[in-house]
Amino acid sequence: MSEVDAFLRIKTNQFSGKYSSDKVVLYQDFYNDISNDHLKDIFSIAHYQLNNLFKFLNVKNRPGNGGHYNADESRLLEELIEDVRLVHVSLKSEYPFDINDYYADIMDKCRSFLSRSGGSAIPQDFPMIDIIETRPIFTIANTRSVIGPNKQIVKLKQIGNGSYAKVFSYYDSFYNCSFAVKRALENLRPDELERFKNEFNDLKTLDSPFIIKAYRYDDEKNEYIMELANDNLDDFILKRHNNSIPLKVRRVLVIQLLKAFEYIHSEGFLHRDISCTNILVKSYQDGQAWLKVSDFGLVKRPDSKLTRQGTKIKGVLNDITDLTSVGFENYEIRHETYALGQVIYFIITGRTTNYHREKNPALKSFILRAISPTKEERFVSVEEMKIELLSKVFPSLS
Repeated sequence: MSEVDAFLRIKTNQFSGKYSSDKVVLYQDFYNDISNDHLKDIFSIAHYQLNNLFKFLNVKNRPGNGGHYNADESRLLEELIEDVRLVHVSLKSEYPFDINDYYADIMDKCRSFLSRSGGSAIPQDFPMIDIIETRPIFTIANTRSVIGPNKQIVKLKQIGNGSYAKVFSYYDSFYNCSFAVKRALENLRPDELERFKNEFNDLKTLDSPFIIKAYRYDDEKNEYIMELANDNLDDFILKRHNNSIPLKVRRVLVIQLLKAFEYIHSEGFLHRDISCTNILVKSYQDGQAWLKVSDFGLVKRPDSKLTRQGTKIKGVLNDITDLTSVGFENYEIRHETYALGQVIYFIITGRTTNYHREKNPALKSFILRAISPTKEERFVSVEEMKIELLSKVFPSLS
């Protein structure tokens, strides 16, 4: 028996002796995916007792006036929090797990005033606790349960982190390929979470080989499974292939990008967050590379009411000057072609600045029109961009 197994066996006996109850079975289903039976028992017991003690703390609390938490419950909660912390620290290498952020914060607040004798004075600013009864509060770090013929617990590898979500990858042995998981951050506002769910619905609905595909949403974890790409466009060109990509390949990539946005716009959407990191590249064993547009979190729909007046302008390639004047809620096609033109120039040249120094006259004319400070001079459609690129730019580069 390993040291970790011995530790878990001892802690399970301690938790059962101090905290257990017949009602613990109500929480066991939350932890059925935990492979270690001792840890499964510890999580079930701790979840039940935290809820039980938090409920009583709510009874004794008078927000704004504080209150007094009884001696027995105060001692028991203080000991339980310390025992959970000990297990958490001790298992960081073998069984690392996460504690729900909200409960972790409440436990930290409790540690600041709990006493093991004589009861505890509840601070006046201590909040009423929202009891978590319908989902687990402990999760094995960076793992997930994969539903399929062979149910698996797979390890997740974090590959991205943004303002609204984290992105992980994992290997599915049944399908013999890897997938990505995009997981919403726990502190999102209701409108931000709604936008995150809308992003999944958009990706699920849109049907193009040049748009990343989404497969299934998990309402409990607020995450969804999607297609995994190898790189973003920035890494693909700068870190891997810039010096070796022939013009004919760059032309194919530009056409794929144009096809993606022709389709997106035909469905009534404006992406609003076009960048070289939000456009992915999926490479295949036959040497083909396909662009995949992703990150639809800021997409503008004809019927959307999520963009409020005065909303902070986002998108690294967007026209900040004009959007500051008109408002992000008034983003339109000429803002979209402004950002799209910069990505196209990057695909063709591998450069992101010094557009005025471009030596090819046709390419220079294209990019300066795309990013013109005079909005009326810009491209008003992807079709218009495509005509100029195919008729003037690419012939001049050959």
